[in-house]
Amino acid sequence: MGGGLNAALNAGRTSLQTNQKAIEITGLNVANVNTPGYSRQSPNLTPYPALNFGDFFIGTGVTVGSIKRSHDVFLDGQIKDKAAELGLEESMVNPLAELERSVGIGDGSISDEFDQFFDAWRQLSTNPGGEIERQAVLQRGELVGNTFVNVYNETQQVRKNINNTLTSKIDGVNLNLDEIAQLNTRITSLELAGQDANSDRDRRDLLLKELSSSLGATSFEISTGAVSVQLANGMPLVEGNQATHIVGVISGTDTNLELEFGTANISLDRKALGGEFGGLYQVRDILIPDLVNRLDQLAYTFATEVNAQHNLGTDLLGQPGSNFFVAPASHTSQSYASATAFNFGSGGIELSVNGTLTPVSIAAGVDNSVNGMAAAINAAGAGVSASVDPTTNALTITPDTPGNNVTINTRGLVGGSYARPVFSFSGMSSSLTMNISRTNDIAAGTTSAPGDNTNALALLNLEQQQLIGNDNLVSYYGKIAAAVGVEAARNRQAKQGFEDSLIQLQNLRDGIDGVSIEDEMINLLQYQKGFEASAKFLATVDEMMNTLINIKR
Repeated sequence: MGGGLNAALNAGRTSLQTNQKAIEITGLNVANVNTPGYSRQSPNLTPYPALNFGDFFIGTGVTVGSIKRSHDVFLDGQIKDKAAELGLEESMVNPLAELERSVGIGDGSISDEFDQFFDAWRQLSTNPGGEIERQAVLQRGELVGNTFVNVYNETQQVRKNINNTLTSKIDGVNLNLDEIAQLNTRITSLELAGQDANSDRDRRDLLLKELSSSLGATSFEISTGAVSVQLANGMPLVEGNQATHIVGVISGTDTNLELEFGTANISLDRKALGGEFGGLYQVRDILIPDLVNRLDQLAYTFATEVNAQHNLGTDLLGQPGSNFFVAPASHTSQSYASATAFNFGSGGIELSVNGTLTPVSIAAGVDNSVNGMAAAINAAGAGVSASVDPTTNALTITPDTPGNNVTINTRGLVGGSYARPVFSFSGMSSSLTMNISRTNDIAAGTTSAPGDNTNALALLNLEQQQLIGNDNLVSYYGKIAAAVGVEAARNRQAKQGFEDSLIQLQNLRDGIDGVSIEDEMINLLQYQKGFEASAKFLATVDEMMNTLINIKR
């Protein structure tokens, strides 16, 4: 009888302790209802082994065998993937907005300055000898150059801001990597000892989500409970208790990221990065260079075409017209896959050096490779030298006399699998400046007569000519502005879409793994009633034991 009461007493005691522990766990859930990343915990109740009392096996109580953490692995993976996509698009919003503003269409834009420039020449054509009209032409020419330079400088300011942002984020990423490595050690140690590491796992999942957002990092858990963290290209960031740091290395004006492996660093290109860093790299290394290349092409075409026409005129002093803008130092084509393949068509190109025209014949199977074209140009004696870049196979033409104006017409080259060369000059948009500064130097006519406007009218025709492919100057700039605007609009739409998706996934996660106040209140009542029943049970057993003791007395 005494043994049975002792077993009952032990059952009541463990029940009381277990319900108290369950109430504490419920309280912990309620306390963390607004804690980011917190996962609901619930007690896993386990009965003590039954003991043999005569012909029966009777249980001896209950215990909290473990504390279960609610966690949906699949949903957690989706949240991290979406966080990486959102981080990439979100990091591009401000840079793209700045670029969109820089290349807008409106007052003070490059297209507006083109209109003003040609309008000044239109006014000059009505009064070719007018000092006011000539001053206006010089002023508008200078303003076009200044506008190009300003737009270029704004793109470089965006680039500088991106580099500063990359630098500012590195320390935070490294701290997260270090903490994940430390959490790996803690979680492994606790769980090997049979304890729960729920809070540490919540913290680690939160850090992994941040790394997905910032780096596009992926992760997977191994059998010990530790996680391995990798970049998109498979380079390791965290293995067990070891974290690999990211360092910023200054290369020219840019900050490039590298992985620190002992004494050797491994460079990280755009393909290795996702999330915020990947988005910043994409704007800095893809979008801005492409935008600047287009601006260089536009400034180059504008300057060389205006120079070529201006050289055909005569100024008020009776001298041949000179370069209106400072001529580019060289002329470089697009890149080609091969320098030796006969992939151009046949026909001819024309080189005009300070108005002196030199035709260059291009024969199929002889001159219609990049190398062949360079050799044909060098043999023509046009006052230029042609060379081929050994890396890009681009064709570069340089005036033999620095400052000479060179205009290259490749419209006579037809057919072939390679597109005909389209020349530009890297840095033209950042260096477009006036070459003449006196009103007398403006070659409005083909004679020195004050009323001669023939060259001014010819130069006015450039406004509507298709100088860049099928585009005139203004329409080509419009395409530049449209490309930036379309990318910015796509970015805003994608960001909003990923943001909405992530909110939905987070809400779903909160519904499955998060804390519900209503559910916790129900659990609290349940455990409270269990606690009260256990206390009543203990009081009953105590009375029975007192009765038994009194009988023996």
